[in-house]
Amino acid sequence: MTRKQSLILTGMALCGVLHAQDIYKVEMLSGSDLNGTARYVGMGGAMNALGADISTMGTNPAAIGLYRRSDVAFTVSTTAQTNGREFGDINKVRPSFDQAGFVWAVEMDNDNLPFLNIGFNYQKKRNLKNYIGLENIALRDGMSQSWQMMDLAMDLNGNWLDLSPGSEDYRKTTPLAVVGYDAQLIAPTYDEDGRLTGYEPSFADAYTYRRAQWGGVQQFDFNLSFNWQDQVYGGLTVGAYNVDIHSQTEYAELLRDANNATGVYNMFNAESLTGVGVDVKLGVILRPIEESPFRLGFAVSTPTFFNLTQNSYLYMNSPYGYTADNGQQYDRTEADVEVGDFDYHINTPWKFNLSMATTVGSVLAFDAEYEFSGQQGAQVRYPDFDYDYWWDSYYSSSTKDRALAREIDECMQAVHTFRVGAEVKFAPGLYGRVGYNYVSSPFKKDAFLNLFTESPSYAYSTNTDYVNLGEINRFTAGLGFRGKRFYADFAYQYQQQKGDVYAFHLPEAHSMTNRLEAQSFDLNRHNFMLTLGYRF
Repeated sequence: MTRKQSLILTGMALCGVLHAQDIYKVEMLSGSDLNGTARYVGMGGAMNALGADISTMGTNPAAIGLYRRSDVAFTVSTTAQTNGREFGDINKVRPSFDQAGFVWAVEMDNDNLPFLNIGFNYQKKRNLKNYIGLENIALRDGMSQSWQMMDLAMDLNGNWLDLSPGSEDYRKTTPLAVVGYDAQLIAPTYDEDGRLTGYEPSFADAYTYRRAQWGGVQQFDFNLSFNWQDQVYGGLTVGAYNVDIHSQTEYAELLRDANNATGVYNMFNAESLTGVGVDVKLGVILRPIEESPFRLGFAVSTPTFFNLTQNSYLYMNSPYGYTADNGQQYDRTEADVEVGDFDYHINTPWKFNLSMATTVGSVLAFDAEYEFSGQQGAQVRYPDFDYDYWWDSYYSSSTKDRALAREIDECMQAVHTFRVGAEVKFAPGLYGRVGYNYVSSPFKKDAFLNLFTESPSYAYSTNTDYVNLGEINRFTAGLGFRGKRFYADFAYQYQQQKGDVYAFHLPEAHSMTNRLEAQSFDLNRHNFMLTLGYRF
């Protein structure tokens, strides 16, 4: 039996008991893009007090209460990442269907309640098509990804694990250590009595890293809103979410042995995350002075409760040969493992939105707002089935991952979002828009992927890489054309963001700071949008 075959059997034994998520998936499902109608995007997403745009039902449901005519709209876009490339399932330029929705403005025969509006909107909450590539990055002191595999070959009590075929110790570590062992990237060492004393890792001169993500999170909003005496607007939105996220990572190292001979080690990791989610949003908009167009908005969004299923595949190929049981010689060693299906829950943080807006005649509209999301409120939970002796039946429950909760508190921070936007009427039926959108970084400075906790979510992780995303600056502009019923809006968005990329984690002697130097990478992108709509 080859090393590859033995490891596939190991992977089969692991399936069904695995939970491999981390703080980076919590962020991925908690954040959102600036997306929706072209008018909404052209104003930087700052329309939650101005209202009367379909996309606002996802942030302040009360904004739909300002509609006095029914509306139908859909939006398409093209996104370009300037330093992207064709890799996995993405291209440098990629089209997208971003939004489709309607508002039915129901006129009531009531002076106090002139309108009761019903709305539905689909839009992409997150479009995760992106690429990160690092080519031929030098490694100091011979650091290698195999060093982290060697660290993972030790249990939480500091005892070395026997990862040889037939051993049960692989259940105490991650597939990374098992696959690394079977690919001969880490070699066991024994004392004169045959007792395991540790592992010898490989040494590397440089590495290449490429990662592509695609898919995303789709949002479906169902809204009910009202208008009370043109002074108070209220609304409720129930949001449903579909998760379909995929990633592909290729990693390679130039290894060097004790005789100064070099060879290339390759790793491939693929992962998919699917599931559904639900949340509830409540909002209100007030006009405190009857004669003034000035208005104030407030909205709150519950956590989104996601039910998720994850699958992953890990493959390694090393330049170290071996002799099979049948005597055949091999120049390289391959090993792989498949992990999944497995289920878990992620609950995102609460969100709070404050906004204010005003208009100047029919010429100028202005909106500014602030949104707060406390990342420390996020949770990861695992499904359980408990027995009720009174009713003699099983019921579903869940268990909180307390170790991962500590990681969220230590590595993540509250996210602050500022939006400002303005719309100017140039001529009858012709409008210009500008906006700015800022989102603070969700990660603290020394955040990292900690594979050395008691959390089951890390016990079977198949990746060592992580990206600490920085703050986002979005600059937007747009044009709008209004006819009696039909309208068309165009928008341009430039999103500026950097990320610190780490291929693996090796802590300093007395801290968890990564000895591996961060590689800064731009995730800047350009987005062009077109919305076509009809009001009646």
